Amino acid sequence: MNNEFLKELDQKLKAMPWPVVMPDQFNQLLRKGVNMAIIDVREPEDCCFSDKQIDNKHIYNVPFNSLVTELPKIDLSAYDYIFTICTAGPKGAVAASIMRWMGMENAFFVKGGIVEVDVFR
Repeated sequence: MNNEFLKELDQKLKAMPWPVVMPDQFNQLLRKGVNMAIIDVREPEDCCFSDKQIDNKHIYNVPFNSLVTELPKIDLSAYDYIFTICTAGPKGAVAASIMRWMGMENAFFVKGGIVEVDVFR
């Protein structure tokens, strides 16, 4: 990536509010069966979704360091919501902001990451 891109990204991230959803809201949306994609930004060896409450076809593992290059390869246009998640929240927050910068206005991060979400415990 070139320095101009990184400078522009840095400026846009600083100007953007954090697009957050609280764990209880996320749990409610999961239970309601809302049309959502979950982007796990952890490394593949840390990704462990096996809970029956989650339809794995809507979960994508896109490691944080690969987000900008790999995310455009996934068609996320059919989802009402896109949630980023990590272990505790910080990488998910930055990932959701980057996604919004990329034009995905329906991207949010789950505050507290998998540590705070019922179905991942």
